[in-house]
Amino acid sequence: MKSSLLKSSLFLLLIMTTLYSCHTKSMEPNIEKAISDLTDKYPQLPKGKTNQTDYYKLIRSVTNGECNFQLQLRSTPDSIKDKQQIIILINQKNECYAIPFFSNKYRDYWNFELEKPIDGVKKTNTTFELEITKAINALNLNDTIGTGAKVLDEMLISLLNCQSIRETDSKIFEAIWPTWYREQPTDNWDSCITRQRKNFKSIVQRIHPTESYYNYNAYLDLRNDRIYQIVNQGKNRGRKLKPEIKTYRQNCNETFHYE
Repeated sequence: MKSSLLKSSLFLLLIMTTLYSCHTKSMEPNIEKAISDLTDKYPQLPKGKTNQTDYYKLIRSVTNGECNFQLQLRSTPDSIKDKQQIIILINQKNECYAIPFFSNKYRDYWNFELEKPIDGVKKTNTTFELEITKAINALNLNDTIGTGAKVLDEMLISLLNCQSIRETDSKIFEAIWPTWYREQPTDNWDSCITRQRKNFKSIVQRIHPTESYYNYNAYLDLRNDRIYQIVNQGKNRGRKLKPEIKTYRQNCNETFHYE
C-alpha cells in the first residue's frame, strides 16, 4: 500500500514538474521570431543564414524592475560594411516587439531635421518615432501613469548611453565629427559646419530652462552621430505617451581611404 502511494506521488510530482517546465519554456521571450519577422519586413536589415539571435549579437540589455520591462540592443557583425542594429522590447508577459535601429544611411527613417533622404537609397516608409509608439502600444506599456515615458528614458539613457544636452553645451556643436562611411555620400566640410550650427539653434529654441527641463530634453548619441530631442513630453502627463522626436545628424562624412 505504501509502495503504491509512493509511486503515485512520484508520478504526480513528475507530471507537475513536466507541466511547469513546459509552461516556463513557453513563457520565454521569442526573440528569434521577433528578429526574423523584422528582417522579413525590412530588406534593409541583413539576415543571418540560420539563427538570427546569433547573427544579431546582444550588445546591451536593460531591465526596469519597477515597470517590469526589458530592452535589448542587438547589432550585425563587424564585418558588415554598413552595420545595422535592432532594439528589442519585452514586457512582463515576455512578449517581444522588435524595431529597426538603422544607420544614418536611412535618413527617411530618422527624418533628420534640415536634411533630405539620400538618392538611390530604398526608403523604409516609417520612422523611429512611429516604431517606438507602435512597440509600447503593442506590448501594453503605454498607460496614463507614465510607463511609456520610462521606456523611452531607459532606451535613450541606459540602453544607448546617450548624454543629456543643455543650453550651455554649445561646444558640442563647434567640433567637427569626421566619419568614413563607405555606404553614405561625402559631406562638404563647410556644409557640415553650417548644419551643426543650425542643429544647435533648432535644439536650443525648444529648450526652456524656466519650465520643466524634462519636457524638452535632448540626447547626444555619440556612437551613432545623432541627437534626439523629445519635444514637450510634459503634455503627456496623465495620458498615454505620444512621443514627438526630432532627430539631428552630427557627423561629417569624408571620402573613405583604403589602407
